[in-house]
Amino acid sequence: MQIQILACSGTAANLQDRITEVMRQMGNDHRKTVQADAYGADGLVDILEVRATNGQREILVLSCSRQQIQAVLDWQSSSEDSNEFEGLELHLVRKPDSFL
Repeated sequence: MQIQILACSGTAANLQDRITEVMRQMGNDHRKTVQADAYGADGLVDILEVRATNGQREILVLSCSRQQIQAVLDWQSSSEDSNEFEGLELHLVRKPDSFL
């Protein structure tokens, strides 16, 4: 499992450019996008695990809080001994208020 955390120290436009680039690389498939605002930290991990188990190998997660990012990193750590999620790529986009 590989995790990329997208953050921007510049303007919101810079962050949007980075998100647009990731989506372009993923083929602009909106089915590969998760809105983190819809889930708590544990719920986000649950939906990512369901999607990965169902065969998705690349997922873009928008508007992640610090707690959600930490929960995903903890999930990655606990999954390292298993090869179940090998090849999974997660792109976590931090909420603007999470930049502080």
